[in-house]
Amino acid sequence: MNGELLHGDLCPLCRMPLLLDVLEVRSAQSDFPTAERVTGYRYPGCQPDRPEQWTEAMQSHCGGA
Repeated sequence: MNGELLHGDLCPLCRMPLLLDVLEVRSAQSDFPTAERVTGYRYPGCQPDRPEQWTEAMQSHCGGA
């Protein structure tokens, strides 16, 4: 299951909170996720409007991720 979570880090372009793209692993025996993995960061305001600046800023922010 994929989801999104509000993250404490701020967008390097506009200083609004980033969203995390999260992959949740669930088990048939549990109602709760058994594991979560962050698959990326995003912010719907800057990412589509300034894609080149976003990519460059996030590579610096995340160490090339």
